[in-house]
Amino acid sequence: MGYVWFIAQRYLRARRRATLSVAAGLAVLGITVGVWALTVVLAFQSGMEAELQGKILAGTAHLNILRRGGRPLPDPAGLKAQIQQTPGVRSATLTTYREVLLTSGSRAAAGVLKAVDLAEPPETLEVTRTLCPGTNLKDLQPTRGPEGRVLDGIIPGKRLAQEAGLRVGDLVEALTPGARGELSPFGWLPTTYTFRVVGFFESGLYEYDAAWAYISLDAARQLTGEEIPATVIQVMLDDARAYRDVGAVLQSRLGPDYVIEDWATLNRTAFAALNLQRLAFAVVIGLVILVAALNIVTTLMLLVTEKRRDIAILLAMGATPRTILLVFLAQGLALGLVGALCGGLLGAATAIVCDRYDLIQLDARMYSIASVPFRFSLLDTGIVLGVALGVSLLATIYPAWRAATLNPVEGLRHA
Repeated sequence: MGYVWFIAQRYLRARRRATLSVAAGLAVLGITVGVWALTVVLAFQSGMEAELQGKILAGTAHLNILRRGGRPLPDPAGLKAQIQQTPGVRSATLTTYREVLLTSGSRAAAGVLKAVDLAEPPETLEVTRTLCPGTNLKDLQPTRGPEGRVLDGIIPGKRLAQEAGLRVGDLVEALTPGARGELSPFGWLPTTYTFRVVGFFESGLYEYDAAWAYISLDAARQLTGEEIPATVIQVMLDDARAYRDVGAVLQSRLGPDYVIEDWATLNRTAFAALNLQRLAFAVVIGLVILVAALNIVTTLMLLVTEKRRDIAILLAMGATPRTILLVFLAQGLALGLVGALCGGLLGAATAIVCDRYDLIQLDARMYSIASVPFRFSLLDTGIVLGVALGVSLLATIYPAWRAATLNPVEGLRHA
């Protein structure tokens, strides 16, 4: 194999016709650009996926446990204690969700009220990680305002507050169509409950910030008129990635009357969109690498034509067709290797520099992040390099076969 690589590198480094040099340069350049672009795109996709996952885990529970049909929990305290004894569970808290219409003055916005059990330690509540500066969770407790009214607090999402025109200290009415209020000649009227805005939260996810608002569990009890308003138990795990295993254990303990929803399933649409985008980018940029591989075919076919005499002499001196095949396979692999390594190094450097120095800035008010995140992955880069080398190797098979099947007599006659 030693003289195979020796001949291959001599052919690559030898002076050639301008057409052959240009074709080889374009092949290496095409593979470099394709690998470079694909490495940067995959780093961008990995960064966005990590950013999305971080925001989801910061603003939601790892597992949600509820009864089928959304019925109230029969024994919330006992159920909570049973869940907390499960290995892998860090904490369990009670909550409930209520769809409401929030009105303040002449403006209104649809939202979802989420109850917070203020008796729990703050570190067990996910909302504490998304509160805006100056917002305190204890302010959800009833307080007497300047007008003398005792009102519960509410913490809406920042986008929801902007849509409804809410500011700290404003009074907002929540209308709950699903709860019975006063009886009138026209039937049961929807319940309305007045809250005072005590702050805002911002998770970075538009779906939450534009729809959710937090209230206390006691306020939810008064709003719904139910003695036990809790319908969901939120579970935080020691390891968020163990949601399948812990969920299976909890399901076996609680029985079929309960439904367990995990954070990945609830947000599968967002992750599916990212994966689809990743696939689309990979296919488009992969075509660039494929075109570059076709240039390798052109380069080697021209080289076979130019080196017909040399190939014939090698065959006449005793070289086997397999040796000639390996010589040209090595040349194509070398072209692909140079392009892949250059593209991989450029892609890694681009992703690392862009992420470290935040070179691509965004409007934080619109995108919830100040810059485009990049997460360089050795595994992704290794896969890209492997694909590029594989395509390059496949592109050399036909020219190498043509060289290996050359008749030495014909090669010397037309030399």
